[in-house]
Amino acid sequence: MLDIRQRTKLRRVLYAKPTIIAVAILVALLLHPVWGMYKKSRDAIARRDKAETELSSLTAREIELDLDIARLSTPGGVEAEIRERFMVAKEGEKVMIIAEPDAEKAHTVTVPDDSSSFLNNVADMFGFSGE
Repeated sequence: MLDIRQRTKLRRVLYAKPTIIAVAILVALLLHPVWGMYKKSRDAIARRDKAETELSSLTAREIELDLDIARLSTPGGVEAEIRERFMVAKEGEKVMIIAEPDAEKAHTVTVPDDSSSFLNNVADMFGFSGE
């Protein structure tokens, strides 16, 4: 065992300001690469999540395309697709096109808001708008 003088000397060396500063610098130097690895792991997790969502959307698209292929492999499916895309009809049939009214042609009326107060008018006069 260490006697009292040796323990006192050891404590004096360990608790000295230069020793504490050296330990703090050592900890900082060791934490720097750890922080870099942490950032890389967060980036990798974000990229993995993005890839997983992309994979799920591509899988859904693949299922949709498989259903389209199955539908188009039948003569009725081909005929329905041609009718839908090119708006054609067989002999003796008639095509009726129903158009939705344009939203741009709808008339709208705007009513100004006359509920401005005296303080709003004063603020507008000095260049401070309330909105």
